[in-house]
Amino acid sequence: MGKGSSGGGAWWAFLLLAGVLLAVAATAAGAEEDVATEVAAAADRDPKEDLRWCRKGCQWQYGQDTRQRKECERDCRQRHREQEQDADEEDGSGRGSCRSQCMRRHEDEPWRVQECVSQCRRRRGGGDDDVAVDACEGADRCRERCERRHRGDWQGKQRCLMECRRREQEEDVDDRCPCPCRRQCERHGDPATRQRCVEACQRRREEERRHGGGDADEEGSRGGRCERKCRRHSDWQTRQRCLQQCEQRERQEEGGRDDAGDGKDTYCADRCQSMCRQRHRGDREMQRRCARKCEREEGCPRRRDATADADEAEEDDGNDRCSQQCQHHRDPDRKQQCMRECRRHQGRSDDDDTRAGEDDS
Repeated sequence: MGKGSSGGGAWWAFLLLAGVLLAVAATAAGAEEDVATEVAAAADRDPKEDLRWCRKGCQWQYGQDTRQRKECERDCRQRHREQEQDADEEDGSGRGSCRSQCMRRHEDEPWRVQECVSQCRRRRGGGDDDVAVDACEGADRCRERCERRHRGDWQGKQRCLMECRRREQEEDVDDRCPCPCRRQCERHGDPATRQRCVEACQRRREEERRHGGGDADEEGSRGGRCERKCRRHSDWQTRQRCLQQCEQRERQEEGGRDDAGDGKDTYCADRCQSMCRQRHRGDREMQRRCARKCEREEGCPRRRDATADADEAEEDDGNDRCSQQCQHHRDPDRKQQCMRECRRHQGRSDDDDTRAGEDDS
């Protein structure tokens, strides 16, 4: 009799424990659903909630990385200003539906609503109404995976979603980005930062096309010629400098400002170089930068004589040597620091050789 009572008591204790566990699980799931509902309702009432959640997403994603977190928050503020400017145009234009679509699609990811609205409005502004609000094909996979791993932990699920989105962006960013913007944003090692750079570049190019008309096409053809010419440089910084110099020469040629034969222009450039040699003795790289800055400030036209071409070729060769020497650095900041030290050391070596030659003569 006592033995049966003991077995029955254990059975009732087991049932009671199972009921408690079910109640806890239901409470956690309900709490997560309540948080998501509260987030969606708050953001629907006040568009400024998008900005707040976007900033919170930057904090979750980058944590102690102050530089990238500030860059992410700056993009949040930029998108918020654009949405405020577009607020007056929403009535009757159909663009107001972007927000409701994004709210439904990202009700459990409030930090993505602001970016989604910006992308939707850009597509609507370009006349492409049939494009989906979110082009990421792996969005549903990420959501299902993170819900299984972090059931009941809303904040943990947000971090999981961020990591999953970042991996998805890293896999398909090269397929979705226009070539000029992708080339311009290669310097960013972090996929999320590179994607934001590409989106900002796309916005600028769309604004140029809207306001500039044919000038944007002309700029694109000029950039294509310079891109082919500067493709030989493997280092990103050297290639960008080559592109800037090439495009500047193209603009000067198109504007009819080729004044290389004018003695006054030569005197202007020579004066800058002489001043910078005195100011930065022994540092050839600083002499070049100082001379370029001085020529821009003084308005000196770029020389097209053999000396200028030789200097540019010499600088390119030096940059190629330095880029090969520093290519083992994966971190962009360390690679740039290595490049600067290499150029500075190379400039001193060239000056020492020059002084030695003068002493021998």
